[in-house]
Amino acid sequence: MSIGQVITTQVQLVPMPVRRSFTVFSPPGISVEPAKYPYLLAGVLASTDASEHLSIYDHPGAWKGLDREAVITMRRCLYRFVTPVNAREMYPKDTVRALQTIALSVSPVAIRVETSEIPPIRIQTQPALLPSSPSVTVKSIELLSEPEITKVAERITSKDIPASDGICQLLEYDYSLDQVARLLAVGLLGRLNSRRLVPLRGAYKAAIDAFVSKVLMDIVERPSSQTYRIHLGSLYGDTFVVLFQPGDPRVDYLRVETGNGSQSGGYSLEDPRHPTTDPKTSIYADHARFSAYQCLARERNNSHIIVFHHSRGQLNQLLGPWLVRAGVEEALDSEPILFDNTQDMAQALNSILTPELRAVFRESPIPSRLGLNGDAVELPTPLSS
Repeated sequence: MSIGQVITTQVQLVPMPVRRSFTVFSPPGISVEPAKYPYLLAGVLASTDASEHLSIYDHPGAWKGLDREAVITMRRCLYRFVTPVNAREMYPKDTVRALQTIALSVSPVAIRVETSEIPPIRIQTQPALLPSSPSVTVKSIELLSEPEITKVAERITSKDIPASDGICQLLEYDYSLDQVARLLAVGLLGRLNSRRLVPLRGAYKAAIDAFVSKVLMDIVERPSSQTYRIHLGSLYGDTFVVLFQPGDPRVDYLRVETGNGSQSGGYSLEDPRHPTTDPKTSIYADHARFSAYQCLARERNNSHIIVFHHSRGQLNQLLGPWLVRAGVEEALDSEPILFDNTQDMAQALNSILTPELRAVFRESPIPSRLGLNGDAVELPTPLSS
């Protein structure tokens, strides 16, 4: 190479995405999703439009009477604006504090997020959770409005007590399971020196387990019901049959799912000798148990409860385990059909259940241990055939 020779290098410049600030509005709601631990994707559920009905978009307790399409439309409006957060170190601290404030709020909040773009709205399922629009990665989350926080939530979340105690105290003050799960997910419950962020779907599981354990402790000495009763309910075409019978307090869940020419089924029993058939049934069973144990807590007596769930249609699958929790509540609000012996109850149950549910029931361990006052008896034909 001679002196003075010019060396040219071709450089391809890749344009960097330009970040912009957007003002979004949260019902309030949060999203905490699994990533590579200790990092999680944590953020806020929010809409780009300030709807006058925004407060119910992430408040399932207010959905009674709404049709399925209305619920799906609301959820489609909510994006998951998330950013990486160190769950163990609770860092970045500003982001964690903002999410904790949003989780504590009982009124909608305006938020500024910084991101390159917001994709078109479209419904997207989330494992074990309600659907939403897609996830959007943001650089920052900043509160623009003053949230409304109740003194009860402030007091309970400031206590240095086990998470299970905080969960049950909030539920006793009529906080919904969804609100409690949000607080647990963003690290606002538990011993002060051991609080961590946890995925929201895990927070639901922990909250339900804590509630069930508390109810069992409260009713363990209560008398067992001596009657049989059946409740019937329907939600968006899914049917729910809830059977109460004498026995130790436990909730068994059986489901069958039909649609598009296919069928699947499974069961989840509160018995360590019989594992749940599949993960989806396990998640749905947790939410069915929450509603069923709420009923036992109100009545303060012991019963063995069996929930039969026939799921129909793919659109219902979008709504995940919430539909099961709400469907069992719907059934329990109905007037029961009462029986005073196993034979009459079995005959009535046989006439109510669909053939698909009867098949799942027969294939489960329940018929062999279904009994009166705890004594195992064979169910009369046709349920045991």
